[in-house]
Amino acid sequence: MLQQDTGRCVLCSRICEQCGHPVRAKDGRLCRDCRNKARRLAAQQPCPRCGRPGYLREPTGWCGSCSRPRPAKKPPRICRECGQLRRHAGLGLCSPCWQKHPGRPFIRGDHLREQLAEPPWWLDDFVAHVAKRHCVSRACGFVTDLGRLLGDEHPNSPQALLERSRRPGRSMGSFARALEDFFTRHGLALPTDQSDRLAAGRRRRRLDAVPDPLRLAVTAFDASRMRAQERARRAGTRPRSNHTLETALSILRDLALFLAAERGKDGWELVDVQDIEAFLNTLPRARKRRLTVLRQFFRFARAQHLVLVDPTRGLAGDEARGFRGATLTLDQQRGLFRRWTTDESVHPHEALVGMLALLHGASSTETRLLQIDDVDETTQSLRLGKRPRPVPMDPASWAVLQRCLAHRDGWRTDNPHVMVTKGTKAGRSPASTAYLSHVLDPCGFPPRMIRSTRLLDLVNVMDPKLVAAAFGMTAESTLIYLADRVDPGALPGPETP
Repeated sequence: MLQQDTGRCVLCSRICEQCGHPVRAKDGRLCRDCRNKARRLAAQQPCPRCGRPGYLREPTGWCGSCSRPRPAKKPPRICRECGQLRRHAGLGLCSPCWQKHPGRPFIRGDHLREQLAEPPWWLDDFVAHVAKRHCVSRACGFVTDLGRLLGDEHPNSPQALLERSRRPGRSMGSFARALEDFFTRHGLALPTDQSDRLAAGRRRRRLDAVPDPLRLAVTAFDASRMRAQERARRAGTRPRSNHTLETALSILRDLALFLAAERGKDGWELVDVQDIEAFLNTLPRARKRRLTVLRQFFRFARAQHLVLVDPTRGLAGDEARGFRGATLTLDQQRGLFRRWTTDESVHPHEALVGMLALLHGASSTETRLLQIDDVDETTQSLRLGKRPRPVPMDPASWAVLQRCLAHRDGWRTDNPHVMVTKGTKAGRSPASTAYLSHVLDPCGFPPRMIRSTRLLDLVNVMDPKLVAAAFGMTAESTLIYLADRVDPGALPGPETP
């Protein structure tokens, strides 16, 4: 029979005072679990040693934690490495010295070999690889992570291990990079597609920024460009780089946002010449590059019957070819030269990039890709980029180069490049372009301005064809530095009476 006040039967109407569950006993106030818990708590007494409630043991009169004997601490001993009286950690070393002991990764590798039923034959080589390129604690962590992968139920082939070691997200993790470097160097696995994944994420973020009514056409355009890139790779020709594809999507994203916000248009078929011209006028210096991408997009859109008329057909993208960038004055050049040759607090990478750009007209890419094999100690010269001949170094530039090489030796790395950073010391890749773009920030001048100053001076003093031949450039690329220049020798002299 249900009770009127609770809507339950007689047995379920009684509720436990502590947990709120139904009480089955007729004269009870607590449920079964709460009664058992109360009975156990009532049997506990405060321990005379620690003061906490517990079940006292008859032999000792203490609780269980205090009654169990603890292992006695070993007496401190003299560390054989630092000579101080400290607690022993292992191999006669104290804890700080044991943490820095170079043999820890190899000991960890031996323990891992004993734990595995079928250890891989390359395990010792991997331990030696990470122990040589990383600190002791990180190398031990890599060996532990490898043991976790080798001990699961998945296949243990090098390619499978490399794929499972990757972390989700924009970075695959230092352990995956170490595995990739080891496996690719020994020919055990193919490199990962991490760069392609990052490029796909960058393209996806640009596509997501396009307004919804205009996004479908831009997505189809990007898909067609990706198919063309894949065909070029299979054919062995020169495919478009990921940077080129991302730049094109950035321009289309900016155009779509401009059309939606400034022109009030939500369809590509509504775009006319005035809209394109207004968009190009927002950044006049990027007119040629933007117009090239827009022409490619609207040709694709017209072929796909997305638009009837190409609004970029009658626009002109040609502009006067001439150097219009900023350059350094003579006093600024002298100040930079003194900074990079006399100031010891300047980072060696900044001094190297700056001196090669200031005196030898080296680009950031040439300096970034400079390797140890390109340095000739006998003739004190460098092989820079695509230059046909080695570049002789003056004493100031050679001293800066030696300082950079000494900084590289401090990393204890096998990276073949001269400029080695914290992120590239464990691998073989060059420093990132982002690092090179900011390495000269302390001096206040970008690398392009410093290099343009040197090229402008050489082209106007020497024959532009000789400069092009020496720098590995085309003759047309050096002629832009002759714009708006008047040869004083060609001017008529003062008239004589």
